[in-house]
Amino acid sequence: MNTTKSVTALALSLVLFSFLPLTSSVFAAEHESKGEGGASAYAKLETFTVNLHGLTQYLQVAITLKAATPEVSEKVKTYMPMIQHEMILLLSNSEADQLATAEGKHKLKESTKQAINKVIGMTEKQGVTDVLFESFIIQ
Repeated sequence: MNTTKSVTALALSLVLFSFLPLTSSVFAAEHESKGEGGASAYAKLETFTVNLHGLTQYLQVAITLKAATPEVSEKVKTYMPMIQHEMILLLSNSEADQLATAEGKHKLKESTKQAINKVIGMTEKQGVTDVLFESFIIQ
């Protein structure tokens, strides 16, 4: 009897976990954003590896975008080739000594937000509201 319950519980767990996405480029946050009054959404960009200005060093960075709405995340997916192009141009024009500082990373974050919102044709309040660096390696 206990074996049957254990097998049933295991089977149910496997079925439930099979519905969870293992990887996703876009996912919606279920919590309310403080002060914004709505659900935010996130869009994960592919990891970028670029030669930095001067060609002697490179940058590898993983970026997730915070969008004002899930619809903006879908728009980011639609414009992904243009966004990747703009990001490569922006990142490869950066200098390692500037990016090594907190101020340099903050400036890159703001430049990234502006560049992507320009590509998708939205303002910061209605488009991409934040840029999150998940990994940031300079060599």
